[in-house]
Amino acid sequence: MAPNVTINSYGFEYDGSGTFLYTNPGDIETDYQSGLITFGSMVTNNSIGTNVETNGFPCSLQGDYGVTSSVIDEVVRGSVGAPARVIWAAGNERQGSSCDVEGFGDYYSSAPPSLAKNSVGVGAVNSNDDSMTSFSSWGPADDGRLKPDVSAPGCQGSGDFGVTSLSAGGNTSYTVKCGTSMAAPTVTGIVALMLQDFQDQFPARNLPLNSTVKALLIHTAEDRGNPGPDYQFGYGSVRAQQLIDFMRTDQFFEDSVEDGAAITVLLDVDPGDPELRLTLAWDDPAGTPNVSPALVNDLDLVVRDPSGTRHYPWNLDPANPSAPAVQNAEDHLNNVEQILVTNPEAGSWEIEIRGTNVPDGPQTFSMATSAPPIVTGITMTIVGGVPEYVDPGAPFDLTVDIETIDQNLVGSPTYHWRYDG
Repeated sequence: MAPNVTINSYGFEYDGSGTFLYTNPGDIETDYQSGLITFGSMVTNNSIGTNVETNGFPCSLQGDYGVTSSVIDEVVRGSVGAPARVIWAAGNERQGSSCDVEGFGDYYSSAPPSLAKNSVGVGAVNSNDDSMTSFSSWGPADDGRLKPDVSAPGCQGSGDFGVTSLSAGGNTSYTVKCGTSMAAPTVTGIVALMLQDFQDQFPARNLPLNSTVKALLIHTAEDRGNPGPDYQFGYGSVRAQQLIDFMRTDQFFEDSVEDGAAITVLLDVDPGDPELRLTLAWDDPAGTPNVSPALVNDLDLVVRDPSGTRHYPWNLDPANPSAPAVQNAEDHLNNVEQILVTNPEAGSWEIEIRGTNVPDGPQTFSMATSAPPIVTGITMTIVGGVPEYVDPGAPFDLTVDIETIDQNLVGSPTYHWRYDG
């Protein structure tokens, strides 16, 4: 996928106590610290899981948000010294049937620690036709959250019936395998290419957060299965070219919101636009293992069209997991929200990212929008001869008395100005 990367590879080790990758996170933090701090790794692949059925662990583990899941969530947020971009295989629990949940069949078959909130959980589809594989684990999590987040090629329904990759048999050897352990590296390779292109397109900016990577993967995925997200494919099958093309439009940003506060952006929808797609993601603080819900900081995406009508994000019913997603209520379970409006009304749409309940804030978030932002309500003051913004709202280009030279206005912005008088 990304032939010029340098790979730092680690083997999972633990002391044999508890259940590995569930109650015992082993040396994950040590390995991540080495990869991130010592070697400066930019994205991490994890083709590993508890494999509940294969290992004969209690079926009750499936769907759980365990100790290792909470550790992963904190690693993403920088607990080992630097934030991480984490891709995680969803697991292959549907290859067996001994843990099927009565009345739900293959649903609720995701195994720890793939149910972490912040990692990008990857299911496996067949590379030849994007169909669902026979083994890829399905959600939901026990607290109703959506998993996997996206899907990617992890097998093949024709040809050599697998993913061809390098083999341990020698430095010119190849092998053919199937699994979400193959799908996750596909996504990781795509993200590596994305990060390289991001550096080329936006050399003055910091690399995107894990939540931004997730938001962009979801925003540009090809919908599969039921319309909207579902517990089989997540938000759909990843698309590398669409991901890069959208990233280059620069219609995404990172910001933060406090408890009870809100960030408001206006978007301009043109007549004839076929859809308005909005994707919000944030790297949530770790929850208490097996608490329900696992969500700590609850943000809400509040969207109103030019007529004032509110539009809601996708929601799934964990009590009826095969039912299609609906858009009729707020989402208080997931740290990803997406609103899709087909044939949207032309004009100015109000987008509000609301800190509904943020006990551990401020909460940084990532937002991707299919329509460009409108600049409005900007106030500028001069402090000691240096232009200073008050409530800029969103990234924008401004030409009045002061011209924007570098519009890196989100995150921790730096400003470069020329004063024309």
